[in-house]
Amino acid sequence: MTIRFLQYPWLIICCCVFIFGVYPVHGQESLSTEEWDITADRIIRFDDPLSVVAEGNIELVKRRLQPPPPPKVEEEITEWSVLLEEEPEISEPTPEDVEAAEQEPQYITEITVKADWVAYDMALGVIRARGNISVVTDEEQLYAEQATINLEQETGSFKQATIIRDTLDMHLEGAVIEKTGYRTYHIEDGWVITCKVEEGETAPWSFAAKDAVIEQDGYATLKHARFRVKDVPLLYSPYLIVPVKTKRQTGFLLPELGASKNNGFSFNLPFFWNISDSADMTIYTEYMVNRGYMPGLEFRYVKEDTDFATFMANYLYDNLTDPSETDYYQSTGFTHDNKDRYWLRGKANHDFGGGWTSRLDVDVVSDRDYLTEFNTGITGFSSSNDLFLEQFGRSLENRTDDQRTNNFGVLKSWGPMSLTGNFLAINDVRANKSGDSPLWNLPSIDFTGALPLESFGNLTFEWDTDYVNFWREEGVGGHRFDIYPRLSAPVPLGSYLESRAEVGVRDTFYNVQTYGDATWDDSDSQNRLLFDVNTEVATTLMRVFALSGEGADGFRHELRPYVGYVYVPDVDQTDLPIYDSVDRISQENQFAYGIDNFFDLMNGTSTARDYGSFKIRQSYSLIDTDSDEPFSDINMRLRMEPLLQFFLDYRTDLSVYGNGFVRHDLEGRYTNSRGDRFGLQYVLDDTDGTEQINALVESVVFANWSTRFSIEHSLADKETNEANLALIYQALCWSVEFAGSYTPSDNSIWVLFRLANIGVPIGFSY
Repeated sequence: MTIRFLQYPWLIICCCVFIFGVYPVHGQESLSTEEWDITADRIIRFDDPLSVVAEGNIELVKRRLQPPPPPKVEEEITEWSVLLEEEPEISEPTPEDVEAAEQEPQYITEITVKADWVAYDMALGVIRARGNISVVTDEEQLYAEQATINLEQETGSFKQATIIRDTLDMHLEGAVIEKTGYRTYHIEDGWVITCKVEEGETAPWSFAAKDAVIEQDGYATLKHARFRVKDVPLLYSPYLIVPVKTKRQTGFLLPELGASKNNGFSFNLPFFWNISDSADMTIYTEYMVNRGYMPGLEFRYVKEDTDFATFMANYLYDNLTDPSETDYYQSTGFTHDNKDRYWLRGKANHDFGGGWTSRLDVDVVSDRDYLTEFNTGITGFSSSNDLFLEQFGRSLENRTDDQRTNNFGVLKSWGPMSLTGNFLAINDVRANKSGDSPLWNLPSIDFTGALPLESFGNLTFEWDTDYVNFWREEGVGGHRFDIYPRLSAPVPLGSYLESRAEVGVRDTFYNVQTYGDATWDDSDSQNRLLFDVNTEVATTLMRVFALSGEGADGFRHELRPYVGYVYVPDVDQTDLPIYDSVDRISQENQFAYGIDNFFDLMNGTSTARDYGSFKIRQSYSLIDTDSDEPFSDINMRLRMEPLLQFFLDYRTDLSVYGNGFVRHDLEGRYTNSRGDRFGLQYVLDDTDGTEQINALVESVVFANWSTRFSIEHSLADKETNEANLALIYQALCWSVEFAGSYTPSDNSIWVLFRLANIGVPIGFSY
């Protein structure tokens, strides 16, 4: 920790040299130097030994002289002055400058020292003080009953002392606090808490010790340490190291305690290793009574704002993975039979310079049940997913996905063109892996761009070009090269209509290869050529309505009806391999039409913020088929943001052939300045039989108590997929969270303590 005022007492007492030459002064008087003011009831000088004694209401104030404002510089830059590298001329002082220079000098108070009695031994360079001692600076305060300071060695001892630091919220008290060196302090019979405690209040929690050594900006090493709550000792340790600053520090973090039906009692004690200013590692030592020991690692580095990474890994030799544990498999429905269980995940962003950037996503799990079983806790799926989403803006795939994507991509952009290279690997954890294995991209290269052809009027040339090497352990793969150039231009149909037409040609080449025991009956070399036509005609109507509400003086409504047409011929593709959607391009010959509505709040002629939108769309197919239903469903989407803290998003599909609404997707969320958050989502899809409702509530109940509740419930299956409930008590310097989780396969509860400025060393503020 830093107690900066202990670096100043020898400076403070130097001001007494100014006093040594004065005669005894009786009565409350003050003396001043250029930087210091001193007042006392009585000041006496002794010649043998040479010393000074001040008594009664002593106050020393150290002042710092503010520098005068610099003279005004008048720069008159011309082309000739730049060429000749002339210096700017300093203007003659104005009457205002002269008047400002003649004003009295301005001082800022830096240190204030008070005591009832002070004696300074000039021969030994020692100062002694007693009675209501206080030393106050902008960053900290010291209060003591007695003090002895060696000015030459820069050490000191304070009895019945209290130290309060404003910057890092640190409070220490001790029978004796000694400054033993430039950066170390020793405390006897004291305690420390990493937050502020008001005078006269009992600390909500503290680390008390018979003997403690504190390093500046480092640790508190405690002997015979007790962790106390309201002065009541709860835990004892003969030796304890506590980080006493908000910067990252090596040491143990607060443990996590939990219990569940499958895991039994669990205990996780993380150890944080501050490797360097730009790298750290957290070692998780989790033990579950029913399963065994599950160690974990979390490694992070930060080089720049654009160069950072986080990687995490867990391993478990699972004692429950045993055919004899029939109750476990019957109650959970799990299918894995591997005792070695693990999960490796991580993300990295890197900027190579020159417009080259990269993204890395790693997600490898041992079996399809792992992420469902270990969803909660500080190393569970939910916590990991939230961490990656917050740090990288990219989340993990759904925990129930059986094929986990691992991807490394490099992007180079210049102007309207971009080049992307990707290596994609799939971690396949399907229960039944019969048939073809997943396709890997080793690699895929995509080159896209758009260039205006100014020599040909308003024509624009666009292209998508990609090459992919598809590899799989078992099945059909190979090489594919796809080139898709397009020409587009506006079509003049009048001043009130906006229209555009586009024509594209697509040529795709295949070189088919087989892997494993797979066979391919058609030719290894294939080619597909087709074209497409796209047109759209639209117009925009707009009107601004006056408002008298707060925050906006107008309301703008934009109405954009449009009609579009797309044509893709019917091309035989049955002889082509199927890798992804590019390999099967369906025939199209249809009109699409709709109306887009946009609502904005206005400030004058500028947009204050988006208020909402409402879009309707439908298509009509001209393809000659046996179906008598050429009209598609009517797609509607409504998005509203009536308040900055609230949004509502609703999507629905309406069948025009008597089936009614076949899809509903409603999502809303509200937050407020108090920290409350409410979210609701409802999904109904007749095509796959899904009907799901999800809810989230985070609310301050009363005083320091808050609650968090989330649920995912399948209405179609009449089953709750997951439910989480937490009750949090947030005090000034600590918090405790009681949480529980339910899934069809397991129930769990856990308790998590957090202390202010302890156990939270993670961050990007290096």
